[in-house]
Amino acid sequence: MKKLILALVFSAAAVVPALADDTYTLVKDTVGNCSAAVTSTEYPGMTIVGDKTYSSLQDANKALDDVKDCAGLVR
Repeated sequence: MKKLILALVFSAAAVVPALADDTYTLVKDTVGNCSAAVTSTEYPGMTIVGDKTYSSLQDANKALDDVKDCAGLVR
């Protein structure tokens, strides 16, 4: 049991830093709603809004307020 717990702790320690490297891009869906999404090479059914990426979700959500042609904002 101790080995299992130690293995889980070490696995989590290896994964958590990788999660912190996400960047965010503003996207618009087919209905016209805009949101922040983790930066990817593909956004099926989405259109990229602007050309900037954001280092945090909070920064991306703040930038959504400046996007003019969205039917709504999804946060």
